[in-house]
Order: sequence, then structure tokens, then C-alpha cells
Amino acid sequence: MATMSQVRLNPPARRSCLLCGREDVWDDEAGEWRIRVEDGEKLAGKRFCMHEWDITGTHKPIHE
Repeated sequence: MATMSQVRLNPPARRSCLLCGREDVWDDEAGEWRIRVEDGEKLAGKRFCMHEWDITGTHKPIHE
């Protein structure tokens, strides 16, 4: 079994909300999600949406 220091996350490169259309991209340098910008506009979706991300059960969030 891996210890916490040995666990490596495998985030998806992109995600989008099925409810409001918000789109995020993963920033490797910052280690966090950033709202995707297209033509100078942030694709932020709705402010109070309880985002339902389009990540399926086939994605493996932890490297083995």
C-alpha cells in the first residue's frame, strides 16, 4: 500500500459542467483548476451552480 507521500494524482486535463456549461482546464504548474478562457472570455458558467462535472467512472484519479 502506498503512503501519502507516494500517491500521485492524475487529474483530467479538462472538465465541463453538465448543468451550466462552465469549463475548466488543469494547470500543472499551479496544481489546480483554472476557468477556461476562449476569445478573451472566461467560460465560468453560473455563479451558484452546484457543478456536475462530466468526469466518468473510467477516469483513474490516482496513478498506480
